[in-house]
Parts: sequence; C-alpha cells; structure tokens
Amino acid sequence: MLEPVGLDEVTERAYGVLLHEEQLTAGHLAGILDLAPARARQVLDGLVTAGLAQYHQGRPARYRPVDPRTGLTGLIRSRQRELERVAASVEAYAADYHERNLRSDPRLLVEVIEGPNEVTRRVELLVTSAEHEILAFDAPPYVSSNGTTSPSERDALARGVSVRAAYATEVLAIPARAETLREMVRLGEQARVLPRVPTKLIVVDRREAILPLTGSDEGRRTTAAYVRRSGLSDALVELFEAHWAMATPVFAATEPPGPTDPADPADPADPEISPEDRALLQLLNAGLKDEAIARQLDLSQRTFRRRVAHLIHRLGATSRFQAGTQAMRRGWL
Repeated sequence: MLEPVGLDEVTERAYGVLLHEEQLTAGHLAGILDLAPARARQVLDGLVTAGLAQYHQGRPARYRPVDPRTGLTGLIRSRQRELERVAASVEAYAADYHERNLRSDPRLLVEVIEGPNEVTRRVELLVTSAEHEILAFDAPPYVSSNGTTSPSERDALARGVSVRAAYATEVLAIPARAETLREMVRLGEQARVLPRVPTKLIVVDRREAILPLTGSDEGRRTTAAYVRRSGLSDALVELFEAHWAMATPVFAATEPPGPTDPADPADPADPEISPEDRALLQLLNAGLKDEAIARQLDLSQRTFRRRVAHLIHRLGATSRFQAGTQAMRRGWL
C-alpha cells in the first residue's frame, strides 16, 4: 500500500510493527520479521529518514513511531513536490526530443492514428495532459448516444483548466447531448454554437491537437491526425478562434440585470426570468428549429408557440429577432 511513497514491502511491514509498539529496537524487529540485525537497523533508519519514526540513543538504540497523520502526510507532500519538479521538466525534455527528431524527419509533426479505440485512447491522454487550456469543435455523429462525457474532461475542469467548445447547432437537437452540455457549462465550460463547425477538433495548451481524417456514418473516427507543436497546430488554433468569435453563447450563466439606463428603458417591475424561459430564449437564440426546441423542453407545439408569443409580448417586441435583442439588453441572454 505504501510503495507509491517509496516504502518497499519489508519497510512497510516494519512500519506496521512499529505502529503497534511503544518503542522498538533493531534486535526486536529482527526477531519479529526474521531479519538480520543489520538489515533491521537499516529498515528502521529508513523510517526515520522518511519522517515516520524517531530515533532515541541508548543501549540499545530505540525507535518510536511518529503520528501517521503527521508522518505519512509529510511524506506524501514531499513526494508530490518531487513529482511537480519532474512535471515541470517534461516540456523541456519534450522540446529537446521533438527538436532533435523533427530536424531529422519533419513528417513526425503529424502522426496518423488508426482505429476508433486508439483514437479515443489518444484523445483521453491528450485531454488528461492539459495544463492551461482546451479548445474544441464538436458535432454529430457520435460513437455513443448516451450523451455522456469522459471523466478526463470533467477532471480538467476540476483542475482549473480553461475549456472553450464550439458546437454545431444540431448538437442541441439531441436531448442527451444538450443536457450534458448544460452540465458541462455548470462545471465551468464556456460553450458556443454555430450553424456548423469545420471539423471535430481538440487542441490542448495551443501545442498539440487531434482531428479526424475519416469517419463512419455512426461517428466512429477510424483515422485521425495527431498534430504536434508546429505551424499547423498554430493554424488550427487560429481556425478555432475565428469561429469562436462568430459563435453564439449557449447555456451561459447570466448576471442579474444592471440598473435601468434612462436611454434604454427596461421595465423594473419585471420579475427575474424563469429558468424555463431562459432555456427557451437560449435555444431560440442558438438558431435551433422549433420542433427540436419543443422536443428538448418536452413541450407540445401548441404550448411552445404560446410561450414564445408570451415572451415576445413580455419583451415588447414584434418579432423573434427583436425579442432576442431586447432579451440581451435586459441581461436575460
């Protein structure tokens, strides 16, 4: 159990014995674990070095345990600091590796990945490696129809990684996907929609990217390109940014409306918009078809039309376009 923090099997057994003894000598431990006295002393000294035991001089010398909440916690943090130092050197080693290899063979800038399982695995590894930012284009079809996302995406958000994703509008027509998108936005993702996206794409830390080269009708990406840091990866970032600037935010958290501007009157008596009406406005603003919005919100066509008409009237508008403009001015979108 303690191997990850540097204790071998014998040392861990010795630590277990030590925790059950008020004090322990090397000779006593040697007898319990059937070790040579010199080996027992070496193991106990190792526990002292690790901060898990205290050494008391005497004849014979005695060892006492340190409270595990103090000793083990300190050892774990020490290992974490060591791993952080190693992690900080990854980029330097990777830069040397790629520079050396790319000088000899620039074709290594792009790696072709074959098979849906391998593509999925490499995407997971890429997302897991993210330290600062993930950019993504997303569109149907999908391998899975359950609308779930991988744990690595949620873990990235939990680590504080910035995630921006631009979705094709048709994603919102798939109820399970739309619900997952809502959840990801609640977790911190910034989401926008476009009538279409140029390709599925994931870019991590503006250095590496994966995009499909082929795909089946079921959405199973059979061949993909893994693009390493290069002019091509820079171009993919620019492609994303250009489309992101044109995209419409969806399911974004909204701030309460600000003070009424005399030049831009808004009815201060209006109550806060309900979550249901806000969802309806967001889907309308995203350009989704009426049938898809009604289906996603579980409304009949008649009820949907009545709610849209009510919102238009409430906003003092004469068209859906004007209603969208008024909703933005009120801070509802």
